[in-house]
Amino acid sequence: MSDAHVVLGAVAVAVAAWLGAALPTPVVAAAVVMAVLRRRPLTVLVALVAVAGLRSGDARSALESPLPARVAGTAQLVSDPRPGDHGSTVELRVAGRRYQAQVDRSDEWVLRPLLSGEHVEVVGRPRPFRGAPVGWQRSRHLAGRLVVTHIERGPPAAPWFALANAVHRRLAAGVGSFDERARSLYLGLVVGDDRAQDDLARFRFQATGLGHLLAVSGQNVAFVLLLVRPVASRVPLRVRWILGAGALVAFVLVTRAEASVLRAAAMALVALLAATSGRVTSGARMLALAVGALVLVDPLVVSGLGFQLSVAATVGLLVGVGPLVERVRGPRWFSEAVATTVSAQLATAPLLMGLNGGVPSVATLTNVLAVPAAGAVMVLGLTAGVVAGFVVDPAAAVLTAPARLLVGWIDGVAEVGSHSPLPLLGPLRLAALIVAAVLVARRRGPTTSAVTWARAVAAVVLVAVALWPVRAPSSATRVSPGVLVGDTVCGRTVQLEGNPDVSDTLAALQRAGVIHADVVVGVSARAVVPVATQLRADVAIGDDRGCRVA
Repeated sequence: MSDAHVVLGAVAVAVAAWLGAALPTPVVAAAVVMAVLRRRPLTVLVALVAVAGLRSGDARSALESPLPARVAGTAQLVSDPRPGDHGSTVELRVAGRRYQAQVDRSDEWVLRPLLSGEHVEVVGRPRPFRGAPVGWQRSRHLAGRLVVTHIERGPPAAPWFALANAVHRRLAAGVGSFDERARSLYLGLVVGDDRAQDDLARFRFQATGLGHLLAVSGQNVAFVLLLVRPVASRVPLRVRWILGAGALVAFVLVTRAEASVLRAAAMALVALLAATSGRVTSGARMLALAVGALVLVDPLVVSGLGFQLSVAATVGLLVGVGPLVERVRGPRWFSEAVATTVSAQLATAPLLMGLNGGVPSVATLTNVLAVPAAGAVMVLGLTAGVVAGFVVDPAAAVLTAPARLLVGWIDGVAEVGSHSPLPLLGPLRLAALIVAAVLVARRRGPTTSAVTWARAVAAVVLVAVALWPVRAPSSATRVSPGVLVGDTVCGRTVQLEGNPDVSDTLAALQRAGVIHADVVVGVSARAVVPVATQLRADVAIGDDRGCRVA
């Protein structure tokens, strides 16, 4: 089939999985038989769409079936345990269904040493989700919550999970010389482990458009193939494919099979297969085959925001990088970095606007500064970082010193960028920047100097309008539930009511143009201290200084 047919098929399969409209099983079976017999693009497309719809409908029905009153038995961890204020949270597969389990502090000592793929014996009470995003629940295949009443260690993990967890533990053991903040960022950059990242770091990376660095993506997969290339280049083609596929499968297990890495690994497998068969495969075809295969295997993956962002960013790269590289002036490395960042941002902007309210204005600059360093950290982590896990300090500290410096640089870029007064780019601001770019880049036909100057002036005005900072409120204003801003006797004051989420609070303040304050008032040090740190403000716990916003 042509590239157009393959792309159309992938889109149709994804739409069918999204809608979840299942045809009767005999009709689907007839469509599959017809496709096998006739082998024409249209019949194959109809069969794939029918299969995707049927599988999606069945998967949704399984998730929505009534929950039992009690579950008990051997459970497999399908995520790494995530510590919290009141215990640990983990996703478990038990009795054929997946649950988000909450383990109290009294029992979490059993869970803390374990990783994905290992087993526990549990007894618990299932409960339906209340207010959880439907897309998140479906993409994670979660039937509901599980209130754990008893937990103990279970049988050992399968050999492949044991090997992946051994690599994960060696990486964590090799960074004993890192402070807690650098350690969490390092593990996020190398294997996407963001469990130890605090709310302040999470906000700074999101506010500067660097959040994608802490989620494993195609760049990580590319570096994995780069690491096995010296060996693969010396073996026959078929062995080369097996070697590459084995490295990808191992990396998927180490990084917990997140949607972005699955998409990237599937594309890499298609590329490896094409290379070993002597065929030239376009990027669009590889993406379409990868998406189609993943959706057929797991139709609910289309509901996940991570999968949607990954596919959208890849489409943006395939469409936009080539044309933009030719139009961005400067060294090749600079033009490629700018083109890559802008293409991915534009492609994911519709999703990010619904999630964060807009695209960070500083994202292009911060990505140009941070992405090369992040790539180096990934390579160092998968080589010297693993070796460092087998030796003791100070040898481990010497091996990981370059990575530690690079992580510090990336963290510094995120910190400085998060204090930028430039606004989030909503639909109107982003449209103004796109129009300005078109005016500057347009070169068709002869133009007079007056027309050229008019275009330049119009572009400058549009850029100024798009990047004009949001003016922070001067009078008492509630920027989000539980967050008030206003001027008091203590200066510009941010007042936190109760114990609001730190990331959401900082995001709301950023949208309101509040990037600096004199004092942050509240009763919860857990919320007040990180917010005050970001705003470079004093702390007033309990308001013993009379700084409350009226």
